[in-house]
Amino acid sequence: MKRLLLLLPLAVLLFMPPKDAYAQFDDLGEILRAGTNDSNLLLESYVSPFANGLGANLNTGWTNSARPYRTLGFDLKFSAALSFVPGNDEIFDVEDLVPQFDQLELFSESGITPTVAGGDDLARANLGRTFINPATGQEEILFDFDMPRGDGWNLIPTPMVQATVGIPRDTDVSLRFVPTISVPDTDAELNLFGLSVKHGINQYLPGGKVLPIDLSLQLGYTKLSVDLPVSVEPESGGDIRDDFPATNWVGQNIEMGASSYNVNLLVGRSFPIVSVFAGLGYQSSNVTAKARGSYPITVVNEEYDGVNDARPRAIEEIVDPVDLDIEGRNSVHALAGFRVRLAFVAISGSYTISDYPVANVGVSLSFR
Repeated sequence: MKRLLLLLPLAVLLFMPPKDAYAQFDDLGEILRAGTNDSNLLLESYVSPFANGLGANLNTGWTNSARPYRTLGFDLKFSAALSFVPGNDEIFDVEDLVPQFDQLELFSESGITPTVAGGDDLARANLGRTFINPATGQEEILFDFDMPRGDGWNLIPTPMVQATVGIPRDTDVSLRFVPTISVPDTDAELNLFGLSVKHGINQYLPGGKVLPIDLSLQLGYTKLSVDLPVSVEPESGGDIRDDFPATNWVGQNIEMGASSYNVNLLVGRSFPIVSVFAGLGYQSSNVTAKARGSYPITVVNEEYDGVNDARPRAIEEIVDPVDLDIEGRNSVHALAGFRVRLAFVAISGSYTISDYPVANVGVSLSFR
């Protein structure tokens, strides 16, 4: 058992999404040049598929049968959830946001651009801001940037490690826990905690103990936190005034958090080797993202006079510019799954039908 506990972090890392997916979030720093309001609008549209998929994932995998474990029965499961992003969520149109922008302008002919789940070869929107150069009287570009690419993978994966123990009154309790670990090939760190209770209903029904099916109610909560360092450096050039030391931009990072709740009514049948189950339920999720630290943006140099200061552009500082709160789109769902036991090893899987469908597969050591 000690060896198994030591292997838990390694098992989680094996299920981590490709490093390129995290690289996309590192590229989000460019959007912060747009300022607080405009960058929040763009980031919410760009990361929404990740938020919806992650929330849907965290609400799955809690159970592999409708029957609660007997008292002191134990199960240790390694699983991975994979949500499928709908095709219409792989892109969004920046033109829909233009009326809400404070300063950004759309430079590219089309505003269609990928979300984080879009193709990595899709055309990207180019945005920025123009100004009138006092020295020339001509309109020039103050700053511009391309929206980040999609990661080319319209699937959102989430690893989970879960322990379940049976307690009296036909009830079992499950715990998910991943200590703070580093994501391979990135500077990101994550941790996860979750708790679920499954309670048998047959005991309250007349003749329920002799029914050929198991009925139960399951409730779960999961919280995931990710800390992702980013690096946004100020634009440089002879026409840009920059009075900030380089150390001013140290400590930039994006803090992401996800929390999810679900309740399921389950019905199933357990055989000596195979168990099958299905159910209906309700789920909710919430994802937050906060950019911490100081970030440089390019603005018109108000002290430009063409003589003492001949630089028409300047660097300005914004602090903690991003504060997103995204509610998941998933609500009522249906699910079905199975478990196959081979001695002390069990293989399980489930599929949840919701706005973002989710497949969940797992391998566990089970002592029932």
